[in-house]
Amino acid sequence: MKENSRFYDISTNLMKINYSFYFLLIIGLILIIGVGCKKEKVILPEVSTAEVTIVTPVSASCSGIVISAGTSSLTEKGLCWSNSSLPTIDDSTVSTYLYPYLVAFELRIGGLNPETTYYVRAYATSEAGTSYGNELSFTTPLDFTGEKGSVSDVDGNIYQTIGIGSQFWITENLKTTKLNDGTSIPMVTDNTAWGMLFTPAYCWYNNDELSNKSIYGALYNWYAVGTGKLCPLGWHVPSDTEWKDIEVFLGGRDIAGGKMKLQGADYWRSPNIGATNSSGFSATPAGVRGGSEDGLFYDKGTDNVFWTSTGMTTHSWNRDLYYYNTILDRGSNEIQCGLSVRCIKD
Repeated sequence: MKENSRFYDISTNLMKINYSFYFLLIIGLILIIGVGCKKEKVILPEVSTAEVTIVTPVSASCSGIVISAGTSSLTEKGLCWSNSSLPTIDDSTVSTYLYPYLVAFELRIGGLNPETTYYVRAYATSEAGTSYGNELSFTTPLDFTGEKGSVSDVDGNIYQTIGIGSQFWITENLKTTKLNDGTSIPMVTDNTAWGMLFTPAYCWYNNDELSNKSIYGALYNWYAVGTGKLCPLGWHVPSDTEWKDIEVFLGGRDIAGGKMKLQGADYWRSPNIGATNSSGFSATPAGVRGGSEDGLFYDKGTDNVFWTSTGMTTHSWNRDLYYYNTILDRGSNEIQCGLSVRCIKD
């Protein structure tokens, strides 16, 4: 009986040990599963909408800042806007460079309509999702027509400016001898040398600065325009499309030119047909300089021909005004030619 009792005690103890082992094993598995299933708290990015500035009839500038990226890396940051409150990324958006994350950014909102109220929010998107900043609103004006100002170039020349529709224009032909980073533009007087250039250059009509600088400005080849640095900072040489905008605003090709020419025969050859200068653009007939064919000067008193920034391989688009009609004409010139330049605000 003693042996049987001892066997019973051993069996009972083994069973207790087995039960304890399995119990501990089950508890351990539960803890492992629980730890494995525990999720890290997801935190969305934090972003703030700062301010809206430089509101035009068709555009506005707005700034924002990403305060925190949250628990995931950013994939996008920018602005969203709509003419309804609380815009989202399903509405119109514009984005900017991600890096660095926590730096204020400013973006230009385009394609707006005049006299319309818009709502804008900064946004930031990460793998965790998209978050939005506070909402701001602004109303676009009808147009800037007649609004005046001034700007100076790197040489210290001061130009008057005028609002025409949704644009601001300098009301004089450019006369700077330097790019806006201070780099000098070579002045080339020799006709043959001018026509053979493949680098930026300027000149005065008939190489006569005294008679021409003040009223007519300088003539530039398109290589100077193509630097993107010819106009004062914050301004640029208008594109073919931007010239089209002023043409449309002033009533179309056939009559826009008359609204852009200075009146009378002080500068323009008579009869200076249809000149009213009602836009304030104040065009003067600066003439042109030929390109590779001769480098000679032509048409002072009869034409004012302006470069656009829209270049082609050997030619670039331009806009022409004439003394004998009211047309704002569109043509192209060899990029070696010397034409006038007007600047438009960014």
